[in-house]
Amino acid sequence: MCGVAGVWQPRTAESPLADRPVCLALNALRHRGPDGEGLYRQPHVVLGMRRLSVIDLEGGQQPIYNEDRSVAVVFNGEIYNYRELAAGLRARHHHFRTTSDTEVLVHLYEERGVELVHELRGMFAFALHDARTHRLLLARDRFGKKPLYYMRAASGGWLFASELKALRVLARACGEELTLNEQAVYDYLSLGVVPQPSTIYRGVYALPPGSWASIGEDGHEVRTYWNLEYLPKDRASYARAQARVRDLVAEAVRLRLRSDVPLGVFLSGGVDSAVVAYEAARVLGAELETFTVAVDDPQFDESPVARRTARHLGVRHRVLPLEVSSLDGLQRLVRHYDQPFADASAIPSLEIARLAREHVTVVLNGDGGDEAFGGYRRYVAARRAAPFELLPGWAVGAAARVLGRGAGRRSARGFGARFARGLGQPPGARYLTWTNDLLQEADKRSLWRRAPGLPTEDRIESLLDPRLPPLDRQLDADVRLNLLSDLLVKMDIATMAHSLEARSPLLDHRVAEYAARLPGGYRVRGATPKAVLRDAYRGRLPDEVVRGAKRGFEIPVERWLREDLRPLLHDTLGAPDARVRGWLDPAFVDALLARRVMADRHWSAVVYALLTLELWLREHDA
Repeated sequence: MCGVAGVWQPRTAESPLADRPVCLALNALRHRGPDGEGLYRQPHVVLGMRRLSVIDLEGGQQPIYNEDRSVAVVFNGEIYNYRELAAGLRARHHHFRTTSDTEVLVHLYEERGVELVHELRGMFAFALHDARTHRLLLARDRFGKKPLYYMRAASGGWLFASELKALRVLARACGEELTLNEQAVYDYLSLGVVPQPSTIYRGVYALPPGSWASIGEDGHEVRTYWNLEYLPKDRASYARAQARVRDLVAEAVRLRLRSDVPLGVFLSGGVDSAVVAYEAARVLGAELETFTVAVDDPQFDESPVARRTARHLGVRHRVLPLEVSSLDGLQRLVRHYDQPFADASAIPSLEIARLAREHVTVVLNGDGGDEAFGGYRRYVAARRAAPFELLPGWAVGAAARVLGRGAGRRSARGFGARFARGLGQPPGARYLTWTNDLLQEADKRSLWRRAPGLPTEDRIESLLDPRLPPLDRQLDADVRLNLLSDLLVKMDIATMAHSLEARSPLLDHRVAEYAARLPGGYRVRGATPKAVLRDAYRGRLPDEVVRGAKRGFEIPVERWLREDLRPLLHDTLGAPDARVRGWLDPAFVDALLARRVMADRHWSAVVYALLTLELWLREHDA
């Protein structure tokens, strides 16, 4: 696990590149790789990396080369099937100097060129230089678990880095100026994140997941090499599907237990992390160490369930006391996350990563289980929506208003209100209502003070494949939006801020490909989300886990905004010179703080999103 950065320019450039800009960028990535640094230098390309040693601690220093040193690579991530790949390459007479997973990349490139990505099973972002053709290859894993940002320089060269904070440093050192992307702010107000491949800066992009970029003297191209396909459906019996799910998850976990450093599992009270812990315990037995956090609020505390699950599995278990200061946590979030980021669970995620790093270097988690197997209530809504759409609009609207009065967002009434409100909306607006309930296009049209932005809902609708059944359509959009730009970003930044590597077996592409092809009724059976995964492990895990309702890893945001953060709210959003007042109607901001608007919606989420935007704009003097 590492951080990478680099610069490429055409050979026709007047002067060769200096090392200094890349070295400065690597300093900004030290948290991702505290164990070492490496540079690859050619007159017109410099590649750099910071290393967190996980595999082949002594021999795996980067950059790594092929036999004649004509191909070099810097790499962030893990190739879980590297042993199998290396064995095949050795049989085909490739010579290896290390036992690291990184080295398979240069030898696979010798055989398959850019098509090498199809052989890789893992999470990765890498930069590979072919000195014979002076071609730079950038590539990213299928789901986008590992980040990679890039931009074109005014000189005609290209810059890239694992994090935007490093790319900012690199761009500045190369004489490039970054400016804010107003469309990104416009989209953020609806999504709570900046949707990839856009970033908060104009002309700076995230390499899309499942894609590679080839940059050479003859130009550049970006191509997609993988998409998650939902059709045609697998018609295996439900019992056979359960067995196949167990086999695929077991293999995915086994591969992710390969490590030369201490390893553990994040164990919550939910079924996803319990499944991962179960399969890890089958391999490691009592040697496995699991971690959960304890919080004072019983509404959010999952440690009692996690403790009983660990006892059931017979593994070592640590309960880490989670004490998060609202103000300190918010400041750390703004500092570590390089773009406005309104997912409040990033605050406890940063803290649990810090606590876990005191004991291990690698953790497995249950991320992706909801998106692969249908774990959110909105998937139940998608399955059940069709009959309700026949109701007259006035009836749907009345139901939404009645259910929404005084209902908590996570309560059954609150969910019912959002379900009803979404029924009367176009597909893009419905997605927002069922997912996060921030500002929608109708809100922003009257509030936005800059040049009109392109409708965020149009962007969402472009992702909603009309050929797919409603459940698959919702799942697919979540993979492309919520998972990619929120959940995976949250986990990567939170863990790497503390030099901790996080692995997600349920996002193994073979697991996800199989789950995507299952009939909708296997994933959502009646009102039971994630049914096939639950039933696959029924009798293997405690019943309270298999049957338990989903809980989010949350903090009491609304209470914080009413109490702890109230002075900060009024000193920032309430101030006449608040940055957000240059983007949104100031009267709306005042009315929001006074709870005169959005009271029937997710008020705390909207306020929190504006507060984090304001703090980010101030932090970056934007």
